Amino acid sequence: MISAYVTTGTLIACIFWYGISLIDSGKSVSGATIPYATLWQVLLLGGLCGIETELIRGETEVSHREECVRSILHFVAVTVTALICGYFYGWYIPTFAGILLMCLTSVCIYAFCTYLLYRKGKKTADELNEGLSRLRRKNQG
Repeated sequence: MISAYVTTGTLIACIFWYGISLIDSGKSVSGATIPYATLWQVLLLGGLCGIETELIRGETEVSHREECVRSILHFVAVTVTALICGYFYGWYIPTFAGILLMCLTSVCIYAFCTYLLYRKGKKTADELNEGLSRLRRKNQG
């Protein structure tokens, strides 16, 4: 699931930054095309981040402190992966500004994915609580 979220977030970021670069260069956004290689690059980045998520975050219950440490480690890992892939894909120029903008983009994609995961978890929790409430009412009645 996380790979799909990362891929979607990365595609949104590509649309945004590619649009900015087109406008900056004075080219028409309506007639723009995306390079074919970008498609597999986005999928590969999403897959790599999904693997990192499974390795670092996992499904095990941990203490709040360990969860915070894992979250920081996870964010650093996916940001470094995005920087490395982005460099080799030619998505940014390795200047201070280029690296900073890639890191800010990573923050936005990370926040986007975290929000989607939160909503999914909240929906599941609400459904479980509703089911437990129905079961309690059934057993009491």
